[in-house]
Amino acid sequence: MRVSVSVLRWLSAGICALVVLLLATVPAAADTGTYRITNYMVTLQPQSDGQVRITIVQDWRVLGGHIPWVTVGLPNKNFSVASFSSAASNVAAANDSGFTGVRVDLTKDYQPGQDFEIEFVVLQKNLLERLTAEKQWRIDYTPGWYDNAYIDHLEVTLLSPVDFQTYSSVSPLPSASNSNVIDWEATNLSPGSRFNISVASDDGSFLAASVPVGKAKSGGLGKSFYITIAVIVAVGLLIFWAIRKSRQTRDAELRSRATAIQSEMEKDAGKKKEVEEGFEQYVEKKNIQPDAQGRYYDRSYGDYITPALWAAIIANQVRQQQAFTSGASFRSGCVSCACVSCACACACDCAGGGAAGCARKTLHECHSCSVLKEKATG
Repeated sequence: MRVSVSVLRWLSAGICALVVLLLATVPAAADTGTYRITNYMVTLQPQSDGQVRITIVQDWRVLGGHIPWVTVGLPNKNFSVASFSSAASNVAAANDSGFTGVRVDLTKDYQPGQDFEIEFVVLQKNLLERLTAEKQWRIDYTPGWYDNAYIDHLEVTLLSPVDFQTYSSVSPLPSASNSNVIDWEATNLSPGSRFNISVASDDGSFLAASVPVGKAKSGGLGKSFYITIAVIVAVGLLIFWAIRKSRQTRDAELRSRATAIQSEMEKDAGKKKEVEEGFEQYVEKKNIQPDAQGRYYDRSYGDYITPALWAAIIANQVRQQQAFTSGASFRSGCVSCACVSCACACACDCAGGGAAGCARKTLHECHSCSVLKEKATG
């Protein structure tokens, strides 16, 4: 199926609108300066109710620009801020556009060469997962990373509620372990690098009976995700509707033209013969065989065709070609015609539609072609 130029233009506009709307759901870069994190310490302390108390301490160094606030990523949006101190003047949830974590407002706007430390505590849900009724449990945790900053030193400490010997899985191997304290360390992390730890224990005796079995939900996808999906669906439906309306309009025009040609054929024996001969040549060239009812199914058209419908289709194609090539230079005093293996003088749309196949070498004269000839010879 050929799509009209107007529909293509409409689709282009729709695609542009889709891109703009999608970009509107993506947050702009929030960094106001360049920086590195010289020290990043995380302490995890599982609670009897299944929450994990997370304490985060970070030392920052401003390299350029200025930094009035920072963000720190957390495992999911189901947390509450318990306290904050040092250079943090306020810590609040900042869950949006695929990011889950907190925004930390600072006590002042820090400038190049200055260092500052932030510290805060959150109670994090849906991080500890109880696995069985026997209270086996695990934690899979990745500290928030920074795509634009080096981290000189990262340390994660698990204040375990059970003895280290009860753990069935610890990954990676800890840097140190001492009864109920397990430490991991990493140094010189490049921008975007992530450090994941995973532990599993067979001793969940500290967990309350109310802690559910099975993986808790992370709180679902962010609001921006659903907005993006809604935008894509809406634009997709508009494009589908436009294509459908265009096809309906085209089919209606073809049926109307086919009816008019059929009427001409009934009134004009010469016209009837001309169309039928062109139709025969077409089906022979396309190797279209009639079915048991004598009907011709054209795969390229996607339906059964008759001589009148065939003439209407070809004429419609010629009109589109003429519209597309309007303004181009003319040769031999004629628009590009739809002649097939013959020497038509000007088998244009104005020749009545049926002549577009040119079953024989015939000179067709019409007003439009005469004007073009006059321009060419004048």
